[in-house]
Amino acid sequence: MSAALSLKPSYYEALRRLTLEMAGVSLGKDHHFVVETRLSALSRREGFDSLSDMVEELFSRGQTRLAVNVVSALLERERRFFDDKDSYNVMTDYVLPRLIAGYGGMPLRFLVFGCGSGQDAYSLAMTIDKLEEQMPDLQTEIVAADYPSWALDRASEGRYTHFEAQRGLPIRDLVKYFTRSGEDWVINDDLRRRVAVKEFHLLSNTEELGRYHLILFRNALGQYSAPAQVRLLRSLAPITMPQGYLMLGRDDKLAKMNFGYDLMDDHPGLLKKHDDPKVEIDPYEGRKRPTERTSFKGL
Repeated sequence: MSAALSLKPSYYEALRRLTLEMAGVSLGKDHHFVVETRLSALSRREGFDSLSDMVEELFSRGQTRLAVNVVSALLERERRFFDDKDSYNVMTDYVLPRLIAGYGGMPLRFLVFGCGSGQDAYSLAMTIDKLEEQMPDLQTEIVAADYPSWALDRASEGRYTHFEAQRGLPIRDLVKYFTRSGEDWVINDDLRRRVAVKEFHLLSNTEELGRYHLILFRNALGQYSAPAQVRLLRSLAPITMPQGYLMLGRDDKLAKMNFGYDLMDDHPGLLKKHDDPKVEIDPYEGRKRPTERTSFKGL
């Protein structure tokens, strides 16, 4: 067997169980090459002589920090700026006008859930920046949350390779919002400060994230197991403001059950919060409740 496929089958199965247990994500049975490529890079960053040494350490000693890093590396998905432009048109032409009308004068809060390396979050920030040129009174806050990983570190820094910066990003936006740094492109400070990047275990208690008018969780649902999908969607409804929205990917499939949202038939992937008129919610309320795991800090 080649060096690129060096893991024992038993270790690969153990990694699948670990990822399912910690993150609710089911690794495919034919993803050996991707798994080993990502973990080989991680093993070098962690200072191990080989991938096998790192996996031996992981399963012999059960280090929580190493387990988190391994799972985070396996979860990283390919991203691009302005992925699915129709979704951004729906946001600007349909969602935002309704939110502005319903919450006139109130700062609008947006959550990019499962942000990865941050392209969705910064695409949203660029979209909002352009709208503010026409609507000076528009106030917004963007939070981007995901498992701790090197991808999330890059989101915090706003640094992308030339290849990543070119994918989906119009040249006028590249010139306006980015600065060249060596071989990379770095988002300018003014735009980067618009996005608060947070480490967050996506299956833990979402209420510590606060409440939002629009939540983006796009093109990620399919990688989760069925129970994890239910848990994720049901955890997002309580932190969605009344008359707020959840935006999934256009091709994300939903089981036929009540997650707390109504499907918007005219806009694939868009759901509106199904509100109970008997429940009054303070839009500025930011409650925190005990949970088994709300952060990876200190692990």
